[in-house]
Amino acid sequence: MTLFAELKRRNAYRFPRLGLLAMLLALPLATRADTVEVPLMVETRFVERAVAEVLELDTAGRSQIRADDCNRVELDDLAVVTLDGAVLVSLAVRAVSGAHMFGQCRGPMPWLGRMNLELVPGVEPGGVVVNFTPLGAELVSSDGSPGVLTGPTRLFAENLLLPRLGRVQLDLTESLAAVDRLLEAALPDRSPDPAERTRIHAVDVMDAGLSLRLGFGVDAAPDVAGRPAEPPLSAGERVQLEPLEDELDGFLTTVITALAESAPTAELRLELLAVLLDARHAIAEAFSENGQAGARADPAETDPVRRIFIESWDRLRPWLAELDFADAPDLEGELRLAAFMAGGDVLRALDALGAQVGLEISADGLRRLARLLLAEKAPERFTPLPREVDPAFRALFGLDPPPPRETRTRSLPMLDFFMPAASAAPKSPAEALRGVVPRLATLDNYLQLVASLLRQQTKAHLSAGSRVPARLKSRFDPLVRATAWKESCWRQFTGSTENPRVLTSPAGALGMMQVSGRVWRGTYDPKRLAEEVDYNVTAGAEILEHYLVDYAIRRGEHKHRGGDDNLIKATYAAYNGGPSHMGRYRRDNTPARLRAIDNDFWRYYQTMQSSRWPEVSTCYAAGD
Repeated sequence: MTLFAELKRRNAYRFPRLGLLAMLLALPLATRADTVEVPLMVETRFVERAVAEVLELDTAGRSQIRADDCNRVELDDLAVVTLDGAVLVSLAVRAVSGAHMFGQCRGPMPWLGRMNLELVPGVEPGGVVVNFTPLGAELVSSDGSPGVLTGPTRLFAENLLLPRLGRVQLDLTESLAAVDRLLEAALPDRSPDPAERTRIHAVDVMDAGLSLRLGFGVDAAPDVAGRPAEPPLSAGERVQLEPLEDELDGFLTTVITALAESAPTAELRLELLAVLLDARHAIAEAFSENGQAGARADPAETDPVRRIFIESWDRLRPWLAELDFADAPDLEGELRLAAFMAGGDVLRALDALGAQVGLEISADGLRRLARLLLAEKAPERFTPLPREVDPAFRALFGLDPPPPRETRTRSLPMLDFFMPAASAAPKSPAEALRGVVPRLATLDNYLQLVASLLRQQTKAHLSAGSRVPARLKSRFDPLVRATAWKESCWRQFTGSTENPRVLTSPAGALGMMQVSGRVWRGTYDPKRLAEEVDYNVTAGAEILEHYLVDYAIRRGEHKHRGGDDNLIKATYAAYNGGPSHMGRYRRDNTPARLRAIDNDFWRYYQTMQSSRWPEVSTCYAAGD
């Protein structure tokens, strides 16, 4: 069977789209010692669009090419496919040929059929354009048999079409120049020589499209040999890195939000959000972890921004091929995702080369990478990051509008709780707990009040359109209570009675449910998380449901040995450490510190499930 016969067999030359452009990242390929190559896969539909442009097909996929009033070719139903190492093109053709005689066009009846041919890709000398040479053109009648075509008609049809098809090309000039600018930011003071800038080294035809090999030159960083191990960052260095940390957070937030808006499914949006949440968890913890670490020889271990960027890119990269920018108004617009992926892949490849390259993730580099995707919509800078709640951001990931803020009168909280006025109306648990710091002398009353608050907020959450499955609703209340106990010992405030302060973790998590305003930036109001215990609990319950339904259940944690118990364990693990921690409760390589956290939580959960409280001595020592 010929290639064109195979084309016909595939549903009259019509083929399903293969999915959006995919660029496959690999570690640097074996080339000269100072050259890096990154493989790039360009989907077949980009070639189809380039063919359509040179044939001037309209939005309905039709065009008419005239030699004169009596000779023309009408085109329709373009199909381009890669098969057995070839790019095959098929077009429906209506050829009209003739001559002027007595004021009219005289000639044979119009010929109907298809033109099939192969396009052979190559790289132009400059290394930034892929061109195509048409070969093996054949005309086939509409029933699939060889067409009976007069010599002049065949000649005229081929003369009209083949020169145009010879002009098909994919011009990556702007995309590769943008990658070069990104390299300049990533390798400061070592801009590539013009002869070593990013170029297409080779092109091959694969089943999914065209495989391009992008190559660029890299010099080793100076004085690498014998460089001593890098010490941990000092307190001053960590402070200096905070603006870059914020820039990385802003970059990921901006880019992932833009990508999520183009995601065709809710599942893909959730996976994109998981990348962002994990990165924010890592950013929040990076500096405290780095301060405790010993000296490390690998600069990636002492540079939290670089490490978090690479980890985030490795998580984000597989999902990019699932996105669809097909509604872009032009080919350049569609290729923005391609350029963005190439830019990130280049940085990842440089990082894989190790310390001898000296890769630097800078604010300038992040902005240049973002512009590859967002073009003129990319912000000039990603900081300062907004702190207010963004309803559109919440809705993008399936979260309901935030609860309104209640107007409350100010009073002395401890006096109100322990010495209520006889004429005062009964206070809600949230009102009574405002500013209250637990003390041993009044601990029983305090814990009873917190239990009422947690029960009240959880019940309200479950009755307000909750997505928790019916079989798990009885488990949700002890999940919330056990999480609050493990995270804060049921405390919103600490310090003295006269000067209460919101309980804050070293990573900046706030209040009873230890919700991080940084991790959940744009989703919850940090001020309300700190000041309003009911808002804090409601946020925690919403996050727990989000992890339970959108991650633990969707990813099938209950299908592992342990059943629905696994859902509770996985939900808390994600709550504590981010979506990537979801399966840590069942992994053999989970660090002992995290395993101990999960074991403590599970004991608390089982205790809460039996309507008891954990032993208070686990949280409140004598003298508190």
